[in-house]
Amino acid sequence: MRTRQSLNGWWDYRIGEGKWTKQQVPYSALPVGHSECALNFKAEAHKRAFLVLEGITYAAEVTLNGKKLGDMLPYCEYRWEVTDILAEDNHLSVVIEDISPVFGPSEGWENYGGIVRGVYMEYVGENYIEDAVWSTTFEENYTAAHCRVEVTADASPVTVRLLDRRGTCVGSAVGEGVLTFDVASPDLWSPDSPTLYTLEVSAGDDIRTEKVGFKDFTVSKKRFILNGSPLFLLGVDRHDLWGDQGHTLTEDQMVQDMRMIKETGVNYVRLVHYPHHRRILELADEIGLLVSEEPGLWWADMKNQELCDGALEVMRRTILRDRNHISIAFWLSFNECIFTMEYLLDSVRVCREADPYHMVSGANCMSNEMTKENYPKCGFDFYTMHPYHETPNPMINSANILNDMPLLLTEWGGWPVHQNNLTFRWFINTIVNYWNHSDDEPVIAGATYWCWAEIYEFSRGPNGCADGLLKEGLVDAWRNPTSDLDVFVNTFRKLRMPPEPKECAMSVLPIHPAGDCTAVDVSALGDKQPAWDKMIAASRVHDPRFYYKFKGTRRMDNGPKLCREIMSIGTLPAELSTVPYVIDGELVVPVGESGSALHILGNVSMPKGWPVNGAYGELAAEYIVTYTDGTTDVHPMRNGLEITIATAQYGPSRINPVAANCPRALYWHYDFDWEHYIANHCVIPADPAKTVASLTLRDAGNGYHVLFYGLTVEK
Repeated sequence: MRTRQSLNGWWDYRIGEGKWTKQQVPYSALPVGHSECALNFKAEAHKRAFLVLEGITYAAEVTLNGKKLGDMLPYCEYRWEVTDILAEDNHLSVVIEDISPVFGPSEGWENYGGIVRGVYMEYVGENYIEDAVWSTTFEENYTAAHCRVEVTADASPVTVRLLDRRGTCVGSAVGEGVLTFDVASPDLWSPDSPTLYTLEVSAGDDIRTEKVGFKDFTVSKKRFILNGSPLFLLGVDRHDLWGDQGHTLTEDQMVQDMRMIKETGVNYVRLVHYPHHRRILELADEIGLLVSEEPGLWWADMKNQELCDGALEVMRRTILRDRNHISIAFWLSFNECIFTMEYLLDSVRVCREADPYHMVSGANCMSNEMTKENYPKCGFDFYTMHPYHETPNPMINSANILNDMPLLLTEWGGWPVHQNNLTFRWFINTIVNYWNHSDDEPVIAGATYWCWAEIYEFSRGPNGCADGLLKEGLVDAWRNPTSDLDVFVNTFRKLRMPPEPKECAMSVLPIHPAGDCTAVDVSALGDKQPAWDKMIAASRVHDPRFYYKFKGTRRMDNGPKLCREIMSIGTLPAELSTVPYVIDGELVVPVGESGSALHILGNVSMPKGWPVNGAYGELAAEYIVTYTDGTTDVHPMRNGLEITIATAQYGPSRINPVAANCPRALYWHYDFDWEHYIANHCVIPADPAKTVASLTLRDAGNGYHVLFYGLTVEK
């Protein structure tokens, strides 16, 4: 049976060789250079004993009863067996360096030295289970899970049992080394359903338990796949800091922080830029948040071998501590460093040796070209990028170039969007649009906002910092929401909700013919898609009249398609085609009716059209009425007289296209900033003594693509 003796509490403390005072452990303090913490304690009854320090910053030498146990690197857990050193009365010393270490102190946030996490003794009996590595594979459709537990213990046989949340054993095995068993129809873990199981491992008189789960997280083409379905990784970047407390948070603060993050609707937390408290991983498991971890690099000199060796060892120790956590999505081996191929290869090796079951990459802001060349070569599983800018253009460029693996924006946002709601929404809408692309288009597979909470950072200044605080958070350093939080939550909601139809407002100008009318069925006049696609492509070409590129490029998310069915306009019956026919050459509309007039809905052209292009009175098309006796009537369609452009917007302005002889019948818009359209109503006479066989709409061959929505015959 394992027992713990907490060594947290009041320790003796001195700075340099100064006077001894008291210090509460764990603690975080502004760096002092050299300090020492010392504790006298009595050991509890035991067979075997282990001393565990869960984390210091930034380097430490640990001595027990005058014997040096070892040196510590920052943030990660160290465990020493001290059975032969421990006495009834014991003296523990931890000597800390918090400014001089080559690896540890960072240039990217305020540094805090100390024994930042807990210290305890762990006592066991005669036997000891050193490790148990949990992994799973699945049958198709997740009908069964194949469970593998690799146990390191000094006793055999080993028994493993898996208990569900009700305490029922759903799988077990007895043996040594690697033990396997199957679980039928496992409950899969996900952010929406964070189901946990209890893994119980026993050997001799030692028992070890921990929470595990079933999750299948992979990549396919340009996307992340969770339990068989594409998942957009929506996240935030979280520092393990709170106000000016440094890295030492209370239980209540950790719970509050993770629950607040969960309530934003994200499914992923990038734990930046160093290993976080073990409790953060437990909370992520429990509430359903994917996480990643890193070794503590930030714009570090990757040609410094001592620094790289330290980072790789911290990465290794962190993986050994946390690899069984179901919330782990992948490991990130660095942040924003001018990487070398040697470090990339070493980091992949270290990660995969410690954990062959999770993906690996690095959080990156180097060029797209450098990234594309080196990430696949070293064996990373996906691309990352930090596209900070006043516009989304850099993230779009990255999506276009980094297109053969998933692209995760491990940072974006920051000061360019802070308290700038329109720009913030612009970025979010761009990210969502690129996620919704098909796989043959550029895709953004995930995005983590920089940053969750404000942190102290000096020697930086504007635009990011003010009064010593990095002012880019969704919440402040004490977790009070900033104005950006509401924008983030509400704008990203569209990822979690079914796609809504584009907003459309339509005005119908009533038409009241004198006689009875019959609408002509125009639903099957041929394949309209090729001509439609050709028109849309032409409409998106930059208009050279505009010097500023973005003003002269139309945004055509919908194009001039009607946003609802039109069955009548006033008292005129109509069966309009929602997607118009685009006249590319000619279109023949069978009629087979006699009447005094033909009511034609459309009479607009796109993208070329009056008053934007051409001359007033210029012929754009001809409408030819053919009777069953072979005779024809030809009606010219001229700019400004019978036909206009289809759009009611040009560059930065709305416009009012008018055809003198064919008044407007319909006006509608989608996104009010981008898409405004019209359709006109033309009446051409017909001989009531004859039967109209067909109406032919023929373009004039001079670049006007005429749109046709429908036809009604008036008796």
